[in-house]
Order: sequence, then structure tokens, then C-alpha cells
Amino acid sequence: MFILIDCDNFFVSCERIFQPRLHNRPVVVLSNNDGCVVARSPEAKAVGIAMCSPFFKIENLLKLNDGIALSSNYELYADISSRVMNLLHSRFGSLEIYSIDEAFAQIRDTPDLFALAGSLRRDILQQIGIPVSIGIARTKTLCKIAASLAKRNFSLCRLTEPEMIKETLAETEIGNVWGIGRKTASKLNFLGIFTALELINAPLPMLRQKFGISLEKTVLELRQIPCLSAEDDENRQTVISSGSFEFEIRNKDRLLANLAEFTDCACLRLRKMQALASGIWVELHSNRFNSLHPQYNQAVLVSLNQPGDNTAAFISAASRGLEQIYRPDCWYKRAGVTLVGLEKRGTGQTNWLTDAGQTERDRRLMKAFDNINNRFGRRTVYFAVQPKQPRAFLKRDFKSPAYTTDWDQLLRVS
Repeated sequence: MFILIDCDNFFVSCERIFQPRLHNRPVVVLSNNDGCVVARSPEAKAVGIAMCSPFFKIENLLKLNDGIALSSNYELYADISSRVMNLLHSRFGSLEIYSIDEAFAQIRDTPDLFALAGSLRRDILQQIGIPVSIGIARTKTLCKIAASLAKRNFSLCRLTEPEMIKETLAETEIGNVWGIGRKTASKLNFLGIFTALELINAPLPMLRQKFGISLEKTVLELRQIPCLSAEDDENRQTVISSGSFEFEIRNKDRLLANLAEFTDCACLRLRKMQALASGIWVELHSNRFNSLHPQYNQAVLVSLNQPGDNTAAFISAASRGLEQIYRPDCWYKRAGVTLVGLEKRGTGQTNWLTDAGQTERDRRLMKAFDNINNRFGRRTVYFAVQPKQPRAFLKRDFKSPAYTTDWDQLLRVS
């Protein structure tokens, strides 16, 4: 049996922990550069604010309803997420963290599942301040549907009874099934398949021939046949760090500075996972909404001689990648890096041509680097190529304080 714990309106809920004035008001959290709505409170949904709405289009509507817009506070959200996941780890041991606000766990099928889920929900709310919805089912795909039902109804949903599953799938549009993208949904609609129930009644050989084994697994999952197991962080194959810029960038040095910032974030996560990576994908993207400039999207893989976690080595590799794909006639709106070829530290095969002594020195350097930043604050030490200010490429005019990660911004109670 699977259980999915999904934090409700996570970004907004994080902000409300420290700002009581946000309760019972329409609240939205904006994407990078205060562009679009990426999180909404129930009150914001009630006044008609849609997800991904551009801020300039809903600004007046917010003001008319005494609403408030906030910039994304990544530091706060990451810290609150870590607290939620640590609590879940203490309850379940093995945990698959699916996203910053969702996690799967496997549990035994017992009569008191609702009591367990209710107790878990109360503990997360009391100890951390985050409301959650919980879905329970025999497969991960049904668990996602159950969690969606829980959000709309009573915060808890167990989707295991055949009749309830049949009714739910009949009401679930094919595009809302986990693992089915827009293109696949469009092709299924062309075949006359519009709901999840119609999908599970379609012939499996035909689906596999036209869409491959991944869709067949989705169908089996909807039939309560588990095909997807819970995966721990140690099985993750990539680490991604990317983002868009406030303004389009053409200068190569500025692009390198931002890529170095992304690389630093990715390598920090890599070390927290006790993992090594063997290469880095570097990508650049122009602004697809700007027809005045040439459209350009390119990426390149730069491999390392030996898997590692040294930020300096990956920044150097990212610089080489930038040299290969940079075009001086283009303006860039988005960039990112992806660390690939992950393996647990100490489990891979060592390249006998590399200097073992240098590898050990790199390990000790990064350990000292992280210890200093953990003790005295993020970016106490950083690489010269990085921007002087973290996320200097982002516009965040409505950002709340870093209540939990910066001594100077701790909440003051008078």
C-alpha cells in the first residue's frame, strides 16, 4: 500500500506560518522575476485567479479583494520542506521525495490506515504549521488521484474499493492522470479515450504498440497492479538547477556567473546526497516570447575524467560547455545545469589514471567549504566567478524575510 503526503498550497502555507495577516485573504506566490502565479491560497482561487496567470493581469483583481502577492522565497520553502520530510522520515524510514511538497511512502494494509493518516496530518500541522492532504492506494498512480480527491474534499482519501475507483476514474480526465502529458493525452483523445476509465478499458496490446511500455504501466497501475516502486533519494539519476533571468542577457561573463551559481546549488545538493556525478549538462535558452531576437535553444554535455562533487571542477566544466554553445548574436532568458551519471560515494570504479591524492584533497576541501557555510551562513565563502549576491539575476520585489535561515531576519515578537 502507498501513501502520498502532499502539502496544501505549500508556498502560501509556508508564508502563513510567520505572517498571520495572510490568513483568510487571497494570497498568491509568484514565479521567478515576479512573472506568473505559481501558488494560490483557497481564497485566491475563489476570486477567480488561475494558476500561471501573469501578475500584471491579476494585480488589480488582487487589490480589489484585499489580496497580496509575494515573490518566491526559495530559502524559506526549502527549509520548511526539509522539516516536513525529516518528520516523515522519522515515521516511515524509507521515503521517496517526489517534489518539494510531496512524498511517497509504502505502508502495510491495516484497518487503522485512516487513524494513522489523521494522526500524521495533525502532527505536521502542529509541529511545523503546514496543512497536508493524504492519499492512500495500492499503486502510486492511484495514490496521486487519491491525493487530488483529498485536496478537494476532506484532506484524507483511501482509494482501494473497486466501485469507488471505477466512479473516480470515470470522472478523471485523461490529461489529469499522473504520467500522461499533453501530447499523449491529445493522441488518446484522437482515439476516443477521454477519461481514465476509458483508458483502462482500452486493449493493452494496442496501447503498448502505439505509446510504449510506460503507458502500459500506467494502465496496470490504474487497475491496482503495482508497476512503480517507491524510490529513495539514492536512486536519483540527475540533479537539476536552472532558472530564468529578470532581463535577457547577452554578455558571456554574466551568463557564466549565473551558470556558476546554478552549479554551486547543484553540487551542494549532490554532496548532501553523499553522491558523485560524472558529467554536467549545460543549457541556454532564448526568450520564446520575444520575436525581435533570434530563437536559440542549445545544450551540451561535458564529462569529467572521474566522478566527483568538487564545485570548482563542475564550474570549470560548465565554463567549457558555455564556450561550445554560446552565440554572441543571441539574447538569453533562461539557463541551467544538470549533473548526470550519479553514483553513491565509494561505490563506483576508480579511474586509475587519476591522482588519488588530489581526489582526497578535493573531498576535504569541499567538506571544509560546506562546514564554513553551515556554521556562518550560506555563501560565507563562494567562488569568485559567482555573482556577489545570490540569485542576483532574479527580480523579487515582494519577497518575505528568510525567517528560518538568516539570523538577521529572525521573526521578532514584541
